[in-house]
Amino acid sequence: MIRRPSKRNWMLKIVIVISVFLVGLTGWQIGRAEAQTAKVITLTGETWTPTMSPPARIIGPEFIKEFEKATGGAVKINWNTASALGPVPELYTRLVQGVIDFGQFNIGYTPGVFPITEMFELPIRFPSAEILTKAMIEIYKKGYCDKEYGDIKFVFYHCIGPYQLWTNVKITGVEGLVGKKLRCPSPTFVEVTKALGAVPVSMPAGEIYTSFQKGIIDGTWACGEMAIAFKIGEIAKYLIMTNIGTTTQTYGMNKKPYNTLPDIAKKYIEENWEKHSLFGGRTFDAGNEKGFEFARKNKVETIHWSEAELKKMDQKIVPVFSTWVSKVEAKGIPGKKALTDLHQILQKLGAKDPFILP
Repeated sequence: MIRRPSKRNWMLKIVIVISVFLVGLTGWQIGRAEAQTAKVITLTGETWTPTMSPPARIIGPEFIKEFEKATGGAVKINWNTASALGPVPELYTRLVQGVIDFGQFNIGYTPGVFPITEMFELPIRFPSAEILTKAMIEIYKKGYCDKEYGDIKFVFYHCIGPYQLWTNVKITGVEGLVGKKLRCPSPTFVEVTKALGAVPVSMPAGEIYTSFQKGIIDGTWACGEMAIAFKIGEIAKYLIMTNIGTTTQTYGMNKKPYNTLPDIAKKYIEENWEKHSLFGGRTFDAGNEKGFEFARKNKVETIHWSEAELKKMDQKIVPVFSTWVSKVEAKGIPGKKALTDLHQILQKLGAKDPFILP
């Protein structure tokens, strides 16, 4: 006589089958999640600027956020600020050598490596970071910078806005600069300072405050935002609105990790470098205004030189432009043509008398 399985046995078998299926499904899901996690590319990023400065706090993070979003989370960037991974002047070297994958550097620390980009740091008179950054974009599009960024993948760049002269002595004209000890942010401004009869003092921005306190310097070239970031607005007594010169901030990737990126990541960089360049310039414009406001609250007196004094200043610094042209032309770089193009571009953008062509 054949015995039929009881209803209880059938139910038990069904439960076992379902349990086995669920266990298998869970394992498959975990494996899939692990595989997806394994595909995420994580890059090491670094900026030399202080944690609360615009590149560290706003501009770099904005690019990273948008970049990661565009890749659907396939690429992540760990952002390190204040040159946390090594000395400030060696950040570009760390980027080229692959110690970091993505970095924001100041070309003032790499003299001679970026000759055309150094052109933007000449004593040009311009009204805002946005205006000069637009001109920088046009120069880049003309191909002038192609060779000098050959060792890395260029991501974007911008300027920090025009330098002003922050001092602890009241200076009402160009002649008053003679003999004054001025902190210089770049080799170019060492030459500018000499041309004006002042004494150049080279030092990192982080040393400005104590150097003012100790009388090591009488003043410093710095944009408005630095009044907050480096507390210049707390220690300087006078702010002379020169609107001349700047520092460029460049963001780049090591070529090896860049080449391993998914196509969507590469496409994002190619299609959005202008957008992030302009965002950087505009961010500094806003930061500069906040810096001037901070200085006013700390009773820093603002001084505006007459047009005659500014023109006198421009005449004195013409040799700085001539020297730059001669130096780069000797290397086979069309410096005079690049400078003429920059002059024309700035005028079209509304910069009145940006500089005297040598």
